[in-house]
Amino acid sequence: MNREQLTIMVVPQKDGPVFQMDLSGFLMKSIALGVSLMVLGSLAILIDYFFIIEKTKEQSRLEKALKLQKFEIQSIENQLSQTRRHMVQFEEFDRKLRIISDLQDTRPPVKFASKELRNFDQTDPSMQMLAESVQLDYDIKVREASLFQLDSFLIARKDRLARTPSIAPAEGHLSSGFGRRTDPFTGQQKIHNGMDFSNGPFTPIYAPADGVVVNTFSNGGYGEFLVIDHGYNIVTRYAHLAKYEVSVGQKVKRGDLIARMGNTGRSTATHLHYEVLVRDQPVDPEKYILR
Repeated sequence: MNREQLTIMVVPQKDGPVFQMDLSGFLMKSIALGVSLMVLGSLAILIDYFFIIEKTKEQSRLEKALKLQKFEIQSIENQLSQTRRHMVQFEEFDRKLRIISDLQDTRPPVKFASKELRNFDQTDPSMQMLAESVQLDYDIKVREASLFQLDSFLIARKDRLARTPSIAPAEGHLSSGFGRRTDPFTGQQKIHNGMDFSNGPFTPIYAPADGVVVNTFSNGGYGEFLVIDHGYNIVTRYAHLAKYEVSVGQKVKRGDLIARMGNTGRSTATHLHYEVLVRDQPVDPEKYILR
């Protein structure tokens, strides 16, 4: 009998022919190999299926992490933008304080430099934000040093500050600023030596700083006119008034009621013409108003 041959016989329980089938060794090996390949293929498909499921879950986690990162980056950018706006306002306030207190910035110029960020990748948004954050932190420290300097100086010059204009003398619409403008009567270009605040008749006018009322009189062009001497070569003047609330020689404090807005003199409507003079020279009153 051939050792590499398998005989399969089927014998019925009742009378009938016996079925016999001979399988060669090669055929059996082929069947076994085919079954093995099918099992291995099915296992490979099953493993690949689980791998795809895990990969899909990982991709989903990455997408969520990316969305969260984008949200955090946007939040940081908004905070940096808000800090930048505050720094601009801070810088302007510092500048005005130095103008009205006549204090020069004596801090030595220091150029910002960071060894860690000197050669950073400028195309990387996260590194850009980090660099800007470091720069803002530096700027804030510089402003803190400036405020410390101002604070020490202002304490020492308390009286002068009390006598330096720092508030708007009246509420209303700024209808004309300081500098060259078209004259409403002649249509010609002319220097305007003050600021015009437009509002209703008898709007209150307040002293912008401590001082002494040195003059009240009627002027053809300026109408009812009032002058306050604040000392330190600073004088403020008020024109087109409807009524005086103070008299010559009276001492006033910042915020005291001094007059009422009117339409007297060479005027087209009810308004206050406000001037600030330093050493007898008109200057822009806007520089002496802290918003």
